[in-house]
Amino acid sequence: MRCKEVAVFKFKADCINGAIELNKKLISEMQHSSNDSLLDFEVYQSPKDPTVFTWLIDWTDAKSAKETTDKWMSFPSNQKFSSSVEVDIFYDFLEKR
Repeated sequence: MRCKEVAVFKFKADCINGAIELNKKLISEMQHSSNDSLLDFEVYQSPKDPTVFTWLIDWTDAKSAKETTDKWMSFPSNQKFSSSVEVDIFYDFLEKR
């Protein structure tokens, strides 16, 4: 069953320059290693607080998504991304019912 990965997080204010590109780069790296299970993604930035970002990622299924996201630490952009995040607000895989 298809699922959506939803992540909401707050970047450090001093890391905001290039944040959109960094978000997209990291997700693209995940997509490249996902064996075609990462179908599509969108990155949103809050207009009220530009340090808040949301990922909406479409996966073929939760099992395939987990297999890819379990490799999180191995993606080249992960270190820079992780050090830029101030707080994880929400993260989960959701299935349409």
